[in-house]
Amino acid sequence: MCAIPSHAVSRVRWILIALVCAAIVALSLVIAGRTGGASEFWGGYEEALARVTGGPWWTLWVLPGLLLALVAALALGIRTSPAWARDPADQGRRTAFLLAGVAVLILSLCAPVAVIAQGGLLTAHMIQHVAIGALAPLLFLLAVPRAARGTRERRPVLAFILHPAVAFAIWLGSTIVWLVPDIHHEVLFRPWVWVLQQVAVFGAGIIMWAPITDRIVDPPPWFRTGAKCAYMIGVWFAGVGIANVYWFSGTPFYESHEAGAAAFGMSALQDQANAGTVMILAHCAITFGAIAVLFFRHASERGLEQRLIEAGVPEDQVHRATFDGVLPDLAARTGVPLHTRTGLD
Repeated sequence: MCAIPSHAVSRVRWILIALVCAAIVALSLVIAGRTGGASEFWGGYEEALARVTGGPWWTLWVLPGLLLALVAALALGIRTSPAWARDPADQGRRTAFLLAGVAVLILSLCAPVAVIAQGGLLTAHMIQHVAIGALAPLLFLLAVPRAARGTRERRPVLAFILHPAVAFAIWLGSTIVWLVPDIHHEVLFRPWVWVLQQVAVFGAGIIMWAPITDRIVDPPPWFRTGAKCAYMIGVWFAGVGIANVYWFSGTPFYESHEAGAAAFGMSALQDQANAGTVMILAHCAITFGAIAVLFFRHASERGLEQRLIEAGVPEDQVHRATFDGVLPDLAARTGVPLHTRTGLD
């Protein structure tokens, strides 16, 4: 019985994903047409603003077929990739992260916040921006296995892009560019720029989180817990800086958002300040949450490393297992407990 070539399997996989995505686009158009809803933001800012001012906000659902198809392609691509089969014992947890990431993206693109954001409310736009650019990328990265040792050498282009300094610069540059008033105006008035922004923000989020989560390529040897905490503090400073500009500028930057703010009974300046509040709260939660996880993981790893060394495991093997993220596996193989109890037995 002959084996099917791997390239043929890959081709069939991508054909099936393309068919699923085409079906999602078609179904979105049909459902939107039958219900009188919106399938895409192809009408641009004026259409979205008319919907915002024409009815209660909780009725403003949308089915953007193209963006939903991209979400489906991403999720199916991860779920059917060869890397997914690696580490079968962890697939349940990774499946939960994948489903959570899909749910965050779907809610960000379909829930009323999407129409309100396109209709011109900057606060809603910032909520959507944070969900698509920070939370969803983290969940999707946690759904894939950690990068194996040596991927940095095998993927030099990705290794350069995901070098912590480069990744941070790309993320910060993307964040600032999309907030420039003239570009932001085009996002509202040109639907294809709106779609481009969603894709770019999500991609920048993947790039920002990849070094922290040790995904896609293995991190540089020096980029351990302390360096990762400093990296996340840099992310926090960027958010604080932008939020302070929004809070204390004394003038609204986006004339395009004035009508959207007025539809909700606020001035453009108040809407801008609210958007700054959303950004600072999100960055505080993201940054200090990540630092807390890194700190407790570091403390746990140091204790387990010490117990393994005391049990006779060579020190270089212990440090290599820590770098590869397989320290618990090494402990299980050598019979060293993951946790210790304090007190008298």
